[in-house]
Amino acid sequence: METTALIVTPSRSVLDIPSKTLEKPVLLVVDDEEGPRASLKVVFKNDFDVLLASSGKEALALAEERRVDVAILDILMHGMSGVDVLRELKRLDEDVEVIMLTAYETLETARQALRLGAREYLNKPFDITMLRAATTRALEKRRASFDLRSAHTRLAELQQELTTTATRGDSATNVVHDLNNPLTVISGFVELLNRQVQNAATLQGEELEHMKNSIARVHAQVQRCLEISRRYLTSRRKDSSKDERTAVNEVLVDLQELLRKHPNAANNTFVVPELAGSLVVAMNGTDLLRVLLNLATNALQASERPHRVEITAEALPPGVSVPQCGNSDTERFVARETFSQEGPLVAISVRDDGNGMPPEVVRKAFNEPFTTKPTGQGHGVGLGSVKNLVLSAGGAVWLRTWVGRGTVFTVYLPAAPVASAS
Repeated sequence: METTALIVTPSRSVLDIPSKTLEKPVLLVVDDEEGPRASLKVVFKNDFDVLLASSGKEALALAEERRVDVAILDILMHGMSGVDVLRELKRLDEDVEVIMLTAYETLETARQALRLGAREYLNKPFDITMLRAATTRALEKRRASFDLRSAHTRLAELQQELTTTATRGDSATNVVHDLNNPLTVISGFVELLNRQVQNAATLQGEELEHMKNSIARVHAQVQRCLEISRRYLTSRRKDSSKDERTAVNEVLVDLQELLRKHPNAANNTFVVPELAGSLVVAMNGTDLLRVLLNLATNALQASERPHRVEITAEALPPGVSVPQCGNSDTERFVARETFSQEGPLVAISVRDDGNGMPPEVVRKAFNEPFTTKPTGQGHGVGLGSVKNLVLSAGGAVWLRTWVGRGTVFTVYLPAAPVASAS
Protein backbone atom coordinates (compact mmCIF):
# COMPACT_ATOMS: atom_id res chain seq x y z
CA MET A 1 0.00 0.00 0.00
CA GLU A 2 1.44 3.33 -1.01
CA THR A 3 1.46 6.52 1.01
CA THR A 4 1.71 10.17 0.06
CA ALA A 5 4.65 12.12 1.40
CA LEU A 6 4.42 15.64 2.76
CA ILE A 7 6.05 17.82 0.14
CA VAL A 8 7.10 21.44 0.68
CA THR A 9 8.01 23.54 -2.35
CA PRO A 10 10.43 26.23 -1.16
CA SER A 11 10.63 29.77 -2.47
CA ARG A 12 13.97 31.24 -3.47
CA SER A 13 16.04 30.45 -0.42
CA VAL A 14 19.32 29.31 1.04
CA LEU A 15 18.29 25.83 -0.11
CA ASP A 16 20.22 26.38 -3.33
CA ILE A 17 23.43 27.06 -1.42
CA PRO A 18 25.81 24.20 -0.54
CA SER A 19 25.98 23.77 3.23
CA LYS A 20 29.71 24.35 3.28
CA THR A 21 29.13 27.99 2.27
CA LEU A 22 27.35 28.55 5.58
CA GLU A 23 30.76 28.23 7.28
CA LYS A 24 31.32 31.83 6.22
CA PRO A 25 28.08 33.59 7.21
CA VAL A 26 27.10 36.93 5.76
CA LEU A 27 25.83 39.76 7.97
CA LEU A 28 24.05 42.75 6.43
CA VAL A 29 24.03 45.95 8.52
CA VAL A 30 21.59 48.64 7.40
CA ASP A 31 21.63 52.06 9.07
CA ASP A 32 21.56 55.59 7.62
CA GLU A 33 24.03 56.72 10.30
CA GLU A 34 27.67 55.95 9.65
CA GLY A 35 28.60 55.58 13.35
CA PRO A 36 26.48 52.51 14.13
CA ARG A 37 27.45 50.91 10.79
CA ALA A 38 31.14 51.28 11.47
CA SER A 39 30.78 50.08 15.07
CA LEU A 40 28.92 46.92 14.06
CA LYS A 41 31.49 46.10 11.39
CA VAL A 42 34.22 46.24 14.03
CA VAL A 43 32.18 44.07 16.40
CA PHE A 44 31.39 41.31 13.87
CA LYS A 45 34.25 41.44 11.34
CA ASN A 46 35.96 38.34 12.77
CA ASP A 47 32.80 36.21 12.70
CA PHE A 48 30.97 37.38 9.57
CA ASP A 49 31.49 38.70 6.12
CA VAL A 50 29.94 42.08 6.95
CA LEU A 51 28.05 44.04 4.28
CA LEU A 52 27.18 47.69 5.02
CA ALA A 53 24.28 49.66 3.56
CA SER A 54 23.26 53.26 4.28
CA SER A 55 19.75 52.92 2.86
CA GLY A 56 17.06 50.34 2.22
CA LYS A 57 17.57 50.56 -1.53
CA GLU A 58 21.28 49.87 -1.19
CA ALA A 59 20.58 46.98 1.22
CA LEU A 60 18.18 45.26 -1.20
CA ALA A 61 20.66 45.66 -4.04
CA LEU A 62 23.28 43.88 -1.94
CA ALA A 63 20.80 41.15 -0.99
CA GLU A 64 19.99 40.60 -4.66
CA GLU A 65 23.68 39.99 -5.36
CA ARG A 66 24.77 38.16 -2.20
CA ARG A 67 23.26 35.58 0.07
CA VAL A 68 22.48 37.19 3.45
CA ASP A 69 22.25 34.98 6.54
CA VAL A 70 21.54 37.61 9.19
CA ALA A 71 20.53 41.26 8.85
CA ILE A 72 20.64 44.01 11.47
CA LEU A 73 18.26 46.82 10.50
CA ASP A 74 17.61 50.25 11.96
CA ILE A 75 13.85 50.76 12.00
CA LEU A 76 13.76 54.53 11.44
CA MET A 77 15.68 55.53 8.30
CA HIS A 78 15.23 58.09 5.53
CA GLY A 79 13.50 56.67 2.49
CA MET A 80 12.60 53.03 3.09
CA SER A 81 12.00 52.21 6.74
CA GLY A 82 13.55 49.20 8.41
CA VAL A 83 10.15 47.50 8.38
CA ASP A 84 9.91 47.97 4.61
CA VAL A 85 13.42 46.55 4.18
CA LEU A 86 12.50 43.61 6.41
CA ARG A 87 9.45 42.85 4.25
CA GLU A 88 11.51 42.90 1.04
CA LEU A 89 14.36 40.82 2.50
CA LYS A 90 11.84 38.16 3.54
CA ARG A 91 10.41 38.24 0.03
CA LEU A 92 13.86 37.55 -1.39
CA ASP A 93 14.68 34.86 1.17
CA GLU A 94 12.09 33.78 3.72
CA ASP A 95 14.74 32.16 5.92
CA VAL A 96 16.92 35.25 6.41
CA GLU A 97 17.10 36.16 10.10
CA VAL A 98 16.57 39.83 10.98
CA ILE A 99 17.31 41.81 14.14
CA MET A 100 15.70 45.24 14.43
CA LEU A 101 17.35 48.22 16.15
CA THR A 102 15.83 51.55 17.12
CA ALA A 103 16.60 54.55 19.29
CA TYR A 104 12.90 55.03 20.03
CA GLU A 105 10.32 52.99 21.91
CA THR A 106 7.80 52.41 19.15
CA LEU A 107 5.68 49.51 20.37
CA GLU A 108 3.40 49.23 17.34
CA THR A 109 6.36 49.37 14.96
CA ALA A 110 8.07 46.63 16.94
CA ARG A 111 4.97 44.47 16.80
CA GLN A 112 4.73 44.98 13.07
CA ALA A 113 8.37 43.99 12.63
CA LEU A 114 7.85 40.81 14.66
CA ARG A 115 4.73 39.93 12.68
CA LEU A 116 6.76 40.23 9.48
CA GLY A 117 9.33 37.76 10.80
CA ALA A 118 11.93 39.78 12.67
CA ARG A 119 13.79 37.56 15.10
CA GLU A 120 14.45 40.13 17.85
CA TYR A 121 13.98 43.81 18.67
CA LEU A 122 16.72 45.74 20.51
CA ASN A 123 17.04 49.36 21.53
CA LYS A 124 19.86 51.79 20.81
CA PRO A 125 22.35 52.33 22.23
CA PHE A 126 22.75 48.57 21.94
CA ASP A 127 24.57 46.42 24.45
CA ILE A 128 27.37 44.59 22.60
CA THR A 129 27.00 41.39 24.64
CA MET A 130 23.24 41.25 24.07
CA LEU A 131 23.60 41.99 20.37
CA ARG A 132 26.28 39.32 19.94
CA ALA A 133 24.04 36.78 21.68
CA ALA A 134 21.05 37.76 19.55
CA THR A 135 23.10 37.47 16.36
CA THR A 136 24.44 34.07 17.39
CA ARG A 137 20.91 32.81 18.02
CA ALA A 138 19.78 34.19 14.68
CA LEU A 139 22.59 32.41 12.85
CA GLU A 140 21.83 29.12 14.60
CA LYS A 141 18.21 29.48 13.55
CA ARG A 142 19.26 30.28 9.99
CA ARG A 143 21.42 27.18 9.78
CA ALA A 144 18.73 24.98 11.31
CA SER A 145 16.22 26.28 8.78
CA PHE A 146 18.65 25.58 5.97
CA ASP A 147 19.38 22.04 7.12
CA LEU A 148 15.71 21.14 7.57
CA ARG A 149 14.49 22.71 4.35
CA SER A 150 17.36 21.15 2.45
CA ALA A 151 16.61 17.73 3.94
CA HIS A 152 12.93 18.07 3.09
CA THR A 153 13.73 19.01 -0.49
CA ARG A 154 16.19 16.13 -0.88
CA LEU A 155 13.59 13.73 0.51
CA ALA A 156 11.01 14.96 -1.99
CA GLU A 157 13.49 14.52 -4.82
CA LEU A 158 14.43 11.05 -3.60
CA GLN A 159 10.81 9.96 -3.45
CA GLN A 160 10.26 11.25 -6.96
CA GLU A 161 13.32 9.35 -8.19
CA LEU A 162 12.17 6.17 -6.45
CA THR A 163 8.73 6.45 -7.99
CA THR A 164 10.33 6.87 -11.41
CA THR A 165 12.37 3.67 -10.95
CA ALA A 166 9.24 1.66 -10.16
CA THR A 167 8.79 0.84 -13.86
CA ARG A 168 12.24 -0.72 -14.19
CA GLY A 169 11.53 -4.11 -12.66
CA ASP A 170 10.07 -6.08 -9.75
CA SER A 171 12.98 -5.46 -7.38
CA ALA A 172 12.90 -1.72 -7.98
CA THR A 173 9.15 -1.70 -7.41
CA ASN A 174 9.56 -3.44 -4.07
CA VAL A 175 12.30 -1.02 -3.03
CA VAL A 176 10.03 1.92 -3.84
CA HIS A 177 7.17 0.39 -1.92
CA ASP A 178 9.13 -0.47 1.20
CA LEU A 179 11.08 2.78 1.35
CA ASN A 180 8.03 4.96 0.84
CA ASN A 181 6.57 4.36 4.32
CA PRO A 182 9.68 5.32 6.32
CA LEU A 183 10.35 8.20 3.92
CA THR A 184 6.84 9.49 4.55
CA VAL A 185 7.47 9.41 8.30
CA ILE A 186 10.83 11.14 7.83
CA SER A 187 9.14 13.84 5.76
CA GLY A 188 6.57 14.28 8.51
CA PHE A 189 9.26 14.68 11.15
CA VAL A 190 11.20 17.15 9.01
CA GLU A 191 8.06 19.20 8.35
CA LEU A 192 7.27 19.23 12.08
CA LEU A 193 10.81 20.32 12.93
CA ASN A 194 10.68 22.94 10.21
CA ARG A 195 7.57 24.47 11.78
CA GLN A 196 9.14 24.38 15.23
CA VAL A 197 12.24 26.15 13.98
CA GLN A 198 10.19 28.79 12.16
CA ASN A 199 8.06 29.48 15.23
CA ALA A 200 10.83 29.50 17.80
CA ALA A 201 12.56 32.75 18.66
CA THR A 202 15.32 30.78 20.36
CA LEU A 203 16.35 27.15 20.52
CA GLN A 204 17.21 26.18 24.07
CA GLY A 205 16.10 24.13 27.06
CA GLU A 206 13.27 21.63 26.57
CA GLU A 207 12.59 22.91 23.07
CA LEU A 208 16.15 22.18 21.98
CA GLU A 209 16.10 18.74 23.61
CA HIS A 210 12.81 17.92 21.88
CA MET A 211 14.31 18.89 18.55
CA LYS A 212 17.42 16.77 19.15
CA ASN A 213 15.19 13.83 19.99
CA SER A 214 13.17 14.28 16.83
CA ILE A 215 16.31 14.54 14.72
CA ALA A 216 17.56 11.29 16.29
CA ARG A 217 14.32 9.63 15.21
CA VAL A 218 14.82 10.93 11.68
CA HIS A 219 18.31 9.44 11.63
CA ALA A 220 16.92 6.09 12.82
CA GLN A 221 14.43 5.99 9.98
CA VAL A 222 17.12 6.95 7.47
CA GLN A 223 19.13 3.97 8.70
CA ARG A 224 16.05 1.81 8.20
CA CYS A 225 15.81 3.00 4.60
CA LEU A 226 19.48 2.23 4.04
CA GLU A 227 19.05 -1.25 5.49
CA ILE A 228 16.14 -1.97 3.17
CA SER A 229 18.19 -0.74 0.20
CA ARG A 230 21.20 -2.88 1.13
CA ARG A 231 19.07 -6.00 1.37
CA TYR A 232 17.78 -5.48 -2.14
CA LEU A 233 21.10 -4.48 -3.67
CA THR A 234 23.03 -7.46 -2.30
CA SER A 235 22.57 -10.89 -3.80
CA ARG A 236 19.74 -12.94 -2.28
CA ARG A 237 21.11 -15.20 0.43
CA LYS A 238 20.30 -18.90 0.52
CA ASP A 239 18.39 -20.16 3.55
CA SER A 240 18.71 -16.70 5.06
CA SER A 241 15.97 -17.34 7.61
CA LYS A 242 17.74 -20.29 9.29
CA ASP A 243 20.13 -18.17 11.32
CA GLU A 244 17.91 -15.14 11.76
CA ARG A 245 16.58 -14.15 15.18
CA THR A 246 14.37 -11.14 15.83
CA ALA A 247 12.74 -9.97 19.04
CA VAL A 248 9.12 -9.20 18.20
CA ASN A 249 8.83 -6.48 20.82
CA GLU A 250 11.75 -4.52 19.32
CA VAL A 251 10.08 -4.59 15.91
CA LEU A 252 6.77 -3.45 17.42
CA VAL A 253 8.54 -0.49 19.03
CA ASP A 254 10.02 0.46 15.64
CA LEU A 255 6.62 0.02 14.04
CA GLN A 256 4.96 2.37 16.51
CA GLU A 257 7.68 4.93 15.88
CA LEU A 258 7.16 4.69 12.13
CA LEU A 259 3.39 5.03 12.37
CA ARG A 260 3.27 7.69 15.10
CA LYS A 261 3.60 10.50 12.53
CA HIS A 262 2.07 8.63 9.59
CA PRO A 263 -0.61 10.73 7.80
CA ASN A 264 -3.12 7.85 7.94
CA ALA A 265 -2.71 7.53 11.70
CA ALA A 266 -3.89 11.06 12.46
CA ASN A 267 -7.59 10.37 13.07
CA ASN A 268 -7.42 6.68 13.92
CA THR A 269 -6.70 4.69 17.09
CA PHE A 270 -3.52 2.61 16.86
CA VAL A 271 -3.00 0.12 19.70
CA VAL A 272 -0.11 -2.26 20.38
CA PRO A 273 -0.65 -3.97 23.77
CA GLU A 274 2.47 -4.76 25.77
CA LEU A 275 3.65 -8.32 25.23
CA ALA A 276 3.31 -10.75 28.12
CA GLY A 277 6.82 -12.11 27.59
CA SER A 278 9.78 -12.21 25.21
CA LEU A 279 8.87 -13.51 21.76
CA VAL A 280 11.59 -14.24 19.21
CA VAL A 281 10.98 -15.36 15.62
CA ALA A 282 13.28 -16.95 13.05
CA MET A 283 13.06 -14.09 10.60
CA ASN A 284 15.11 -11.07 9.63
CA GLY A 285 14.09 -8.00 11.63
CA THR A 286 13.82 -5.69 8.62
CA ASP A 287 11.68 -8.27 6.81
CA LEU A 288 9.34 -8.60 9.80
CA LEU A 289 9.07 -4.83 10.06
CA ARG A 290 8.22 -4.64 6.36
CA VAL A 291 5.48 -7.26 6.79
CA LEU A 292 3.88 -5.53 9.76
CA LEU A 293 4.31 -2.06 8.27
CA ASN A 294 2.47 -3.14 5.12
CA LEU A 295 -0.34 -4.76 7.08
CA ALA A 296 -0.67 -1.89 9.56
CA THR A 297 -0.65 0.75 6.82
CA ASN A 298 -3.37 -1.16 4.95
CA ALA A 299 -5.36 -1.36 8.17
CA LEU A 300 -5.05 2.38 8.79
CA GLN A 301 -6.34 2.97 5.26
CA ALA A 302 -9.22 0.51 5.66
CA SER A 303 -11.80 3.26 6.04
CA GLU A 304 -12.08 7.01 5.61
CA ARG A 305 -13.93 7.23 8.91
CA PRO A 306 -11.96 7.09 12.19
CA HIS A 307 -11.38 3.48 13.16
CA ARG A 308 -9.25 1.25 15.39
CA VAL A 309 -6.17 -0.76 14.45
CA GLU A 310 -4.67 -3.22 16.93
CA ILE A 311 -1.60 -5.44 16.71
CA THR A 312 -1.23 -8.40 19.08
CA ALA A 313 1.34 -11.18 19.37
CA GLU A 314 1.30 -14.47 21.21
CA ALA A 315 3.36 -17.65 21.51
CA LEU A 316 1.86 -20.94 20.33
CA PRO A 317 3.46 -24.06 21.85
CA PRO A 318 4.26 -27.17 19.76
CA GLY A 319 1.23 -29.23 18.93
CA VAL A 320 -1.22 -26.34 18.82
CA SER A 321 -3.30 -26.65 15.66
CA VAL A 322 -3.37 -23.61 13.42
CA PRO A 323 -6.67 -23.22 11.54
CA GLN A 324 -6.10 -23.88 7.86
CA CYS A 325 -9.50 -22.93 6.56
CA GLY A 326 -10.48 -23.29 2.95
CA ASN A 327 -10.17 -20.25 0.75
CA SER A 328 -13.50 -18.48 0.37
CA ASP A 329 -15.07 -15.08 -0.19
CA THR A 330 -14.13 -14.07 3.35
CA GLU A 331 -10.91 -16.03 4.06
CA ARG A 332 -7.54 -16.83 2.53
CA PHE A 333 -4.84 -19.05 4.04
CA VAL A 334 -1.49 -18.60 2.32
CA ALA A 335 1.21 -21.33 2.46
CA ARG A 336 -0.99 -24.33 3.18
CA GLU A 337 1.40 -26.68 1.35
CA THR A 338 4.71 -25.41 2.78
CA PHE A 339 3.74 -24.46 6.34
CA SER A 340 4.98 -26.70 9.13
CA GLN A 341 3.45 -26.79 12.62
CA GLU A 342 5.99 -29.15 14.18
CA GLY A 343 7.79 -26.56 16.32
CA PRO A 344 6.67 -23.63 18.46
CA LEU A 345 5.15 -20.69 16.61
CA VAL A 346 4.53 -17.00 17.10
CA ALA A 347 1.22 -15.55 15.90
CA ILE A 348 1.05 -11.81 15.16
CA SER A 349 -2.35 -10.36 14.29
CA VAL A 350 -3.19 -7.00 12.72
CA ARG A 351 -6.90 -6.25 13.05
CA ASP A 352 -9.05 -3.27 12.16
CA ASP A 353 -12.73 -2.39 12.38
CA GLY A 354 -12.77 -0.68 9.00
CA ASN A 355 -14.84 -1.43 5.92
CA GLY A 356 -13.68 -5.00 5.32
CA MET A 357 -12.92 -6.48 1.90
CA PRO A 358 -15.46 -7.47 -0.75
CA PRO A 359 -15.13 -11.01 -2.20
CA GLU A 360 -13.51 -9.85 -5.45
CA VAL A 361 -10.71 -8.20 -3.44
CA VAL A 362 -10.25 -11.20 -1.12
CA ARG A 363 -9.73 -13.51 -4.09
CA LYS A 364 -6.93 -11.33 -5.51
CA ALA A 365 -5.50 -9.88 -2.30
CA PHE A 366 -2.14 -11.69 -2.41
CA ASN A 367 -1.68 -11.47 -6.17
CA GLU A 368 1.22 -9.35 -7.39
CA PRO A 369 0.66 -6.81 -8.77
CA PHE A 370 -2.80 -6.02 -7.43
CA THR A 371 -4.12 -2.80 -5.93
CA THR A 372 -7.47 -1.21 -5.22
CA LYS A 373 -5.99 2.27 -5.53
CA PRO A 374 -6.54 4.49 -8.58
CA THR A 375 -3.98 4.29 -11.38
CA GLY A 376 -0.71 5.90 -10.39
CA GLN A 377 -1.40 5.76 -6.63
CA GLY A 378 -0.24 2.22 -5.89
CA HIS A 379 2.16 -0.39 -7.24
CA GLY A 380 0.14 -3.36 -5.97
CA VAL A 381 3.07 -5.12 -4.28
CA GLY A 382 2.08 -4.71 -0.61
CA LEU A 383 0.36 -8.01 0.21
CA GLY A 384 2.35 -9.82 -2.45
CA SER A 385 5.50 -8.69 -0.66
CA VAL A 386 4.02 -9.82 2.68
CA LYS A 387 3.30 -13.27 1.25
CA ASN A 388 6.80 -13.68 -0.21
CA LEU A 389 8.59 -12.57 2.95
CA VAL A 390 6.49 -14.76 5.26
CA LEU A 391 6.83 -17.81 3.00
CA SER A 392 10.61 -17.37 2.78
CA ALA A 393 10.72 -17.51 6.60
CA GLY A 394 8.69 -20.74 6.66
CA GLY A 395 5.54 -19.04 7.91
CA ALA A 396 1.94 -18.55 6.82
CA VAL A 397 -0.68 -15.80 6.58
CA TRP A 398 -4.38 -16.13 7.44
CA LEU A 399 -6.74 -13.44 6.18
CA ARG A 400 -10.26 -13.07 7.52
CA THR A 401 -12.58 -10.22 6.62
CA TRP A 402 -16.18 -9.13 7.09
CA VAL A 403 -17.71 -6.44 4.90
CA GLY A 404 -18.64 -3.47 7.06
CA ARG A 405 -17.00 -4.93 10.17
CA GLY A 406 -13.26 -5.13 9.56
CA THR A 407 -10.32 -7.37 8.69
CA VAL A 408 -7.79 -9.54 10.54
CA PHE A 409 -4.43 -10.65 9.15
CA THR A 410 -2.63 -13.25 11.28
CA VAL A 411 0.99 -14.04 10.49
CA TYR A 412 2.37 -17.36 11.78
CA LEU A 413 6.16 -17.57 12.07
CA PRO A 414 8.56 -20.18 13.47
CA ALA A 415 9.65 -19.25 16.96
CA ALA A 416 13.34 -19.02 17.81
CA PRO A 417 14.80 -19.72 21.26
CA VAL A 418 15.01 -16.70 23.56
CA ALA A 419 18.67 -15.91 24.23
CA SER A 420 19.68 -16.60 27.83
CA ALA A 421 21.30 -13.89 29.91
CA SER A 422 25.06 -14.18 29.99
